[in-house]
Amino acid sequence: MSTLVRCIRPENFEEEVMKEKETLLVVCMPRDEEFHKQLELIEYFAKSYNQTLKVGVLDEEFIEPFKKQYGVEGTPTFLILVEGREKGRLLGLADKDALCNLISKFEEGFTFRGLRDS
Repeated sequence: MSTLVRCIRPENFEEEVMKEKETLLVVCMPRDEEFHKQLELIEYFAKSYNQTLKVGVLDEEFIEPFKKQYGVEGTPTFLILVEGREKGRLLGLADKDALCNLISKFEEGFTFRGLRDS
C-alpha cells in the first residue's frame, strides 16, 4: 500500500477519521480478488489529488465495526468523510469516472493533477 494511503484501524480511527478536518476518502472493502485493482485506483487518486484529499483503507479486522457505525450494507463502499461526518458514498466496484464524480460533488476546492495512465 502506498504511503499516501492510510490504513485505518481502531487505534488510529479517532485521529485519522474523527479529527481529520480535510476531506477523506475511506474505502471499506475486504481483501478479495478485486481489492488490488481498487487499491491501485485509490492510490491513483491519492497521488492525483495530492495535498487536497486524504485517502484511507480500513484494516480488514475493522470493517465490521465500521460498517455498523456508518450503516454500510455492502462492500466495497467508498465514503467521503470530513471530521467523521459522511458527505457522500459510492457502493460497488469503482472506476476513475465514478470516483471523480463522487469526490467532485463534495469538494469544490480540489486540485486534480490528472496523472497520466501508465
